[in-house]
Formats: sequence, C-alpha cells, structure tokens
Amino acid sequence: MDLNGVNMITCGMDNCYVIRGAAGDILIDTGIPKYRDEIETWLQNYNVKLIALTHGHNDHIGNAAYFSKLYGAEIAICAHDLKLSENNLLHKVYSVGVVGKAVWAASQKLMSEKAEPFEAGILLEDGMDIGGSLGINCKAVRLDGHTRGSFGFLCGDDLYAGDAAVNFVYPSFPVMCESPKAARASLEKIKSISPKRIFFGHGMPIESGTKEYRRMFIR
Repeated sequence: MDLNGVNMITCGMDNCYVIRGAAGDILIDTGIPKYRDEIETWLQNYNVKLIALTHGHNDHIGNAAYFSKLYGAEIAICAHDLKLSENNLLHKVYSVGVVGKAVWAASQKLMSEKAEPFEAGILLEDGMDIGGSLGINCKAVRLDGHTRGSFGFLCGDDLYAGDAAVNFVYPSFPVMCESPKAARASLEKIKSISPKRIFFGHGMPIESGTKEYRRMFIR
C-alpha cells in the first residue's frame, strides 16, 4: 500500500505515527522503551510539539514521559486512560477469540510493569481539535471499548485508530477489550466516519474500497 507521505514507525508489534504540521508535528503513540533509540532516530527530522496517546496501555505510552521531556511536547490523553496509564491492571480486560487469548498471554508481563509517569496537558474529548494550532486538520474521536478512554485521531480523511481495531491476521474488532459491547459500537462509529485509510496500533493500514477494509466491518 502506498502510504502517500504518512510517517509510520513500526517497532516490533507496535506502530507510532508522525503527522507533519506547519507549526510543529504530532506524534501518535510512543511504543515501548526497548525501541526508544530507534524511534528517537526516526524523530530527528521532525519537530514534535504534541504527543497524542490513543489509550493508556504500556505499549502505547512507554516512551511518552521521555519524549515529552526531550521535545518539550504536551501530552494528550483521555482522563480515564491517564489513570489507567499508572496501572494497566486497573480494569478487567476480556480476550476475544483464539488470537485474543494469545495476545492476552503474551501481554501480561508488559501490562504488569509500571510506565514512567507523565502529566497530561490536554485531556481529550470527543470531537476536540488537537491540530489546529500546528496547522494540522486533526480531531480526536472517542472509540471506547478496548479501554474506557480509547481515542482515535481523524487527520483529514485518515483515521489513526489505536487499538479500537487491529490488523494482526486480518482487520478486525479488537482482540482484547474492557467492554466488547462498547468496542462493537466503536467499530460501527468508524464505519460511519468512513475514513479513506485506517492506521492501526498493530498491523498494516488498510484503504477504503479494498477487501480488507470491507472485511473489518463483517460481524
């Protein structure tokens, strides 16, 4: 797939993204400390002014405090998941299907660790403009389910969905979630938004009109 200028940083099983703006750039999610040096090398050519976190799990916030200090960048996250970021085991998580059970087992060590604490300069709300001051058309989209405070970011026609949907084997409903019912509703919300492209926290992006895109919304 032609990423057409999208800056996607893949570190192990996780993806981070950089959205360029006229007055500064947005880093979406931050990966885990193991890949910090690799991510920092990627970011040398950017001017990160805002770190937008899709949710509070350690694989997405692991470098948030470090990069916030390094670049003097504000952090944006939902209030619910700011609390979750302090303790990933705060809420019960349900695994969905065989893949979910495997991911759940593999993630227990990481989720039991404590990420470096950080302060949030922006507490996300549905529909909030997070990119205007940087010259970026980007708004926050509430996508509950994977966690209570999960958010995606709609930048132009592209949706950065975090773990509100995943693309491990094929694009699908999140395989781990605090509320399967809310996660289903968020998948319907993504469908109604009808983004041109969907970028995941895990897996390769998909594009509207493709078989993979249609499959994601089949129950």
